[in-house]
Amino acid sequence: MDEARQRNIVFFGIDELETSYDTLEKNVLKWIEHHFSIKLSHNDLQEVKRIGKKGDRPRPVVVTFLNLGIKIKIFKQRKALQYTNYYMKEDYPKHVLEKRQQLQEQLRTEREKGNTAFIKYDKLVISKQTSKGKLSTSPTNPTVDKLKERNIQTNKKNKSQQHDPLVRRSNSISEGVIKPSMLNFLVNKNKEINQETPKNKA
Repeated sequence: MDEARQRNIVFFGIDELETSYDTLEKNVLKWIEHHFSIKLSHNDLQEVKRIGKKGDRPRPVVVTFLNLGIKIKIFKQRKALQYTNYYMKEDYPKHVLEKRQQLQEQLRTEREKGNTAFIKYDKLVISKQTSKGKLSTSPTNPTVDKLKERNIQTNKKNKSQQHDPLVRRSNSISEGVIKPSMLNFLVNKNKEINQETPKNKA
C-alpha cells in the first residue's frame, strides 16, 4: 500500500447531499464528530472525494487524513458503526480487493475448522488450534524408549519395596539366611527356658 493510501479510510453510506467540495468536507467532519466523538477541522484532512458512478445509493467517500495517527484513531472505533447503516474499510488497490474477495471462501472454511483466521492485506493468516497439554509428535528412538521403560519399571519396583514391611524385614536378616552363631544362641536360649519351667511349676 502506498503512503497516501495508508492514511485513507473509505466510508460507506454517508448521504450524498453536497453541492460542492466544501460542503462535502463539512458534512464528513460533522459525520465523524457525531459517530466517533472526534472533533476535526479541515486542516486535519488532506482530501475528501466520492468514488464510483452516481446512482440511487450514496457513493463511498474516500477521506485522506493529514497524518496516520488520526486515521488509526478513527479506525480503532469502527465498532461504533456496528448497528448503523454505515461502515468503513481500508483503501486497498483494485488488485488487492480482488485477491481479498478470492480469499473469503478459504477464510470461512478455516474458521469452520475451529482455526483463528483473518485476511491481512492480500494474505490469509491462519493460527491452528491445539488442545492444551497435547505433546508434539516427534520421531521415536527404540533404544532410548527401552531405557526409559526400564528406568520406570525399576523406580516402581523400588517404591513398592520401600512400602513393603516383609521386604524390609528380609533385608535386615540377610534375605532370610540365619548365621550359625545366631542359630546356636537360639538353641541355648530354648534349653534355658525348658530347664527353668519345671522349677517354676514346683
